[in-house]
Amino acid sequence: MPEKNVLAKFSFFSEVDSDTLEAIAQKGEILEFKAQDIIFHVDEPATHFYGLLEGEVDLVLIFKDKVLKTDIEYEEAIQATIVDEEKEIIVDTVAAGQVFGWASIVGPSKRTVNAECSQNSRVIAIPADRLKAMFDMDHTLGYIIMHRLCDIIAKRLRNRTDKLIETWGEAFDIGSI
Repeated sequence: MPEKNVLAKFSFFSEVDSDTLEAIAQKGEILEFKAQDIIFHVDEPATHFYGLLEGEVDLVLIFKDKVLKTDIEYEEAIQATIVDEEKEIIVDTVAAGQVFGWASIVGPSKRTVNAECSQNSRVIAIPADRLKAMFDMDHTLGYIIMHRLCDIIAKRLRNRTDKLIETWGEAFDIGSI
């Protein structure tokens, strides 16, 4: 069981009363990760909602890019093939006191990014099904959490859009879009 009021430091939970906050924390488990560890992968089932207690976690979008690879044996023999190359873009960085893993609570319950620790990190992992059961029993709590999640999702969508525009600009040598 996590230490008492571990979620009290999170601004995300600032509108939740202390008894309810304690009940949420008791459902969670404290996990420790080393730098470079992956907490979850894109397309995995999203079963837990996370709060970062210490460290830093990058939210990384993985995509495949077609790249022309050439192999030159000698001047007249050039082999060219198109291969898929996996690339990644950091769409957001989660700092201590912030939450991540919203897909466990909304949407199709599949991860949309990888969560990779850029530093040694401690997180509280809260089972999403238990949290959603609390929302069913306390609609005010559900509204508060969903309202906060909307802000996070909007911010992350803006970050993705900005990264997309930046990438298009670089790929097509466009000064401004």
